[in-house]
Amino acid sequence: MSISKTKNLLGQLSQLERTVSEFSFEELNANEAKELKNSFNIFRSSLERHIYTPKSDQIVSEKTAVPAIENQEISEKQFITHVSHEIRTPLNSIIGYANLLKEEKLTRGQHKKVDAIQFASNTLLKLINEVLEYSKLSSGNNNFETVDFNLHSLLKDVMFLCETLILDRKIELLIDIDENVPKIIKGDPSKLSQILLNLLGNSVKFVHQGFIKLEVFTKEQINNECLIEFSVADTGIGISSEKIKTIFNSYTQAENDTSKKYGGTGLGLTITKEIIDKLNGEIEIDSTIDSGTTVRFRMPYAIGNATTAPHKSLKKDTKKKNSGLLAGTEILIFEDNEMNQHLIVEQLTKWGCKVHVDVDLDKGLYLLSSRKIDLILMDLKMPNQNGFEVSKEIRNHKNSKVNSVPIIAFSADFTEQDSKECKEIGINDFLLKPYTLDDLMATIVKNKKLNTDTADFASILQKPMIELKETTVVNLNSLMKDCFGEIDMLNELVKLFKLNAIEFIGNVKIHLKTENLKEIALSAHKLKAGFAMIKADGMRKLIVELENSCKTNQPEKVKELYKIFLTDYPLLEENLSNELEKMNKK
Repeated sequence: MSISKTKNLLGQLSQLERTVSEFSFEELNANEAKELKNSFNIFRSSLERHIYTPKSDQIVSEKTAVPAIENQEISEKQFITHVSHEIRTPLNSIIGYANLLKEEKLTRGQHKKVDAIQFASNTLLKLINEVLEYSKLSSGNNNFETVDFNLHSLLKDVMFLCETLILDRKIELLIDIDENVPKIIKGDPSKLSQILLNLLGNSVKFVHQGFIKLEVFTKEQINNECLIEFSVADTGIGISSEKIKTIFNSYTQAENDTSKKYGGTGLGLTITKEIIDKLNGEIEIDSTIDSGTTVRFRMPYAIGNATTAPHKSLKKDTKKKNSGLLAGTEILIFEDNEMNQHLIVEQLTKWGCKVHVDVDLDKGLYLLSSRKIDLILMDLKMPNQNGFEVSKEIRNHKNSKVNSVPIIAFSADFTEQDSKECKEIGINDFLLKPYTLDDLMATIVKNKKLNTDTADFASILQKPMIELKETTVVNLNSLMKDCFGEIDMLNELVKLFKLNAIEFIGNVKIHLKTENLKEIALSAHKLKAGFAMIKADGMRKLIVELENSCKTNQPEKVKELYKIFLTDYPLLEENLSNELEKMNKK
């Protein structure tokens, strides 16, 4: 690891330590402060031990310098993977307890300190993730797949996700897909998504007003092989010609103060170029200071087969539901780290779950046989028992009541071999530590044995019918064009919108009790893009007004607008369903 990267990590660590100490002293009782401090100390000690402990095999003679350096590089890459796991585990506790604290009745000052802890923790997590990703790519351990996938749907998904990153800025997000671009291609969709999200994410970070445009066209095609060019152009701050020459180097940013102003590790474009190079593509950048930047990359693909391409699905983290869905859920947890046990039990009990923890295999099998367990959370890499083996015993059990319970695995690292083994055993899903509360909630709701149907929300949305008004009008024609006439894609986006509206209702109901206007504003901000998508301009105006009322600290106004929303939304949803039904019949 380079000296600059080490300094960056240690600087972030010091900042986090100061914030944790200040918060613990001022806001927590003795036991709470001790618990949070112990978690941080474990994390700090692990990181410092790996940074400062000298490696004896790094001292080599001149005769063996070349092979020793090669061995050292291999050792460093293994070391980075190991350190990633070591750091993630205590970092999971820090982030988890900060998330739990944020749900308490805190003062504005307390909220500010918790936000600072979360910001510093997530910054450290991003540093760890990017260093690990770069290490995997440079060592050849990052696996690439070749499957048929719908390119047009992937591009729409990426742009939809980027919409959520533009916060109250006058930025127009544009996409232009040439008609000669094949719909189904064969390649690695996850790596293409990673490249596009990285480049578009950079544009979002550095553009304050103007536009960001993604253009895609086929540069050349011979038989079933094609070369597709992607272009991301923006009106951002630009990059000097001198810096462009080194922009793809590791830990490099456009200007010396870029990291201070905008954050980041300086590895994003390096990782992007590594991926493109390994996929036999090429990338180039044109930029002018204060005018904008255009990044172009070309990738070879084969024309795919529509019959084998998977159905398009938006990312699961956009399908979050409110915590009321988990009330009464009975969960069995295999986790032998006491700190992690305490954290996850507190998280789940807040949502009304019944939790069984501190169990071994025999006790777990007994509970599965005798109780109505809805879900198993399984730490794969426990010090005292093997999560893979425990999962295998459960899946091979003769009692169908035992072997059919969904298993969600979680761990601080997850390799390609782990993924393969999980599939072979029959593990249903996976969470990478540290995870957010939203990730945990969404994954449990998605996988729990007694799936909750969307119809369960009927009681929330049942309101008396009222006459047509501006806040109930929708129009799907524009969205249908954006979906390239694909009715399946339109159906999925509308379904996603309805789930987001349900999430909004649940979140506001919860946060109104404590007048947590910041969280209500965030929920409103997320939903207003959905109303713009279905051209529900009247309801969008109401949501914007609700968001602004939160920001100007007007709780009574927020309650009034939310009441109007609850009255008008059922009719809007009915109009939406009727219009969608008509389009499905065409």
